[in-house]
Amino acid sequence: MVSNFCRKNIVRLPLLLLFMACGTSKKGGKMPAKMPGTWQAQPIKIDGDCTDWPSPYPNYDSKAMVAYATSNDAENLYVTIQTGDPLTQIKILKQGMAVSIDTSGRKDASSFVINYPLQNPDDLSELFGQKKEGGSSSHLSRQFDQKLQKSAESCTQYALEGFGNCNGGYMVSQSAPCGVKVRLRIDEYKQLVWEAMVPFKAIFNKDKISVVEAGKAISICYSIKAFKAPSTKGDGAAAPMTNNMGGQNGMPGGGSMNSMQMSNPGTTRSNGGGPMQHLYESTKTWKHFGLAWGK
Repeated sequence: MVSNFCRKNIVRLPLLLLFMACGTSKKGGKMPAKMPGTWQAQPIKIDGDCTDWPSPYPNYDSKAMVAYATSNDAENLYVTIQTGDPLTQIKILKQGMAVSIDTSGRKDASSFVINYPLQNPDDLSELFGQKKEGGSSSHLSRQFDQKLQKSAESCTQYALEGFGNCNGGYMVSQSAPCGVKVRLRIDEYKQLVWEAMVPFKAIFNKDKISVVEAGKAISICYSIKAFKAPSTKGDGAAAPMTNNMGGQNGMPGGGSMNSMQMSNPGTTRSNGGGPMQHLYESTKTWKHFGLAWGK
């Protein structure tokens, strides 16, 4: 029976092709130490619901503020990431995220890349409170949950790189020719849940793996791109929310954060740059593991 921890995880957890390299190591580099894989006895339904996954997620990156997991059956690789941190959620929904798969098990982020969600040109400054007189606001809007949910629902497009004749942009509601499926949503516990299914046909050019592939090294990288850091003009300075498309929107850069909404018991975050510092930190989270075989 799956518990509710995956949904109560510590904290509230125009088509533009986005590519964010997860590392510079090439396939000829040293093989990273890998963790054992997880056999998926029942297929994962790609719907943005974490209850198909172990509870809690087995891996956590305290810098990126994300939990993550992988598994496989004979036909598919399953990948998920989850966060209840509001600033991480904003980065993912505004700046986008890239998930890379290196079938050599090293750190070659150019092998197969899923760009989802794509970079969002919309102004997300409404996620924050009204500007205070003589400065800028840096607390979350009272309507943050509703507005974040609306932003998540607008993530309807994704793009693939490295998948041969399957490269290009797709709607999440359609089936890509290579069978890749993705979905993201904010669940009822205010967790952002991201899921993907990648058929082995798309990355190994074979319909099914067999016992021969048991333990085969594979690597996944989750790359989240930061906002451009603001220039330092004092605590009240507004930080530009750049979207790399020529646009620039107002973004809070200092002041006090709403402690009820931003608290994170059991987890620490460096706040040397203020309560909004996490917005300006790009993160790359690698997982190295061996394919599982459970038959």
